[in-house]
Amino acid sequence: MSKETPKTVMPMISVDSVDALRSFYVEKLGFSHMMGVVGKDGQFDFCTVVRDGAKVMLMRPQERLDGTAPSATRRPVEIYLEVADVDRFHDEVKKRGVRVTLRLETQWWGDRTFKIWFYQTVAEPKPPQGTKIV
Repeated sequence: MSKETPKTVMPMISVDSVDALRSFYVEKLGFSHMMGVVGKDGQFDFCTVVRDGAKVMLMRPQERLDGTAPSATRRPVEIYLEVADVDRFHDEVKKRGVRVTLRLETQWWGDRTFKIWFYQTVAEPKPPQGTKIV
């Protein structure tokens, strides 16, 4: 596989409380607050957090659309974010009390990952027998 220089992609994630998720990203995952806008109620309308050049925007919807109202159910969003040293980052977030749901391991596609999906490419892909890659 050829490796192209990536362009910047910033996920924009709608959440019930930007303030709460911003705190998690900053305090537990070690992101830096880049910028944000506070709404009339004193809570963040949106903010951008950054770590190692990767940016994530957290926002609360300004209009109520299907799927954006506050919800008691989970809204699964997974972000697969490259870091310079995944072993060091893994140790760092565990020390901050983050629950890692899948252990740190090298995947068949060559990335070393742990679940909250931070990774570092450490090898060439070695797909399981029978896997068709196109």
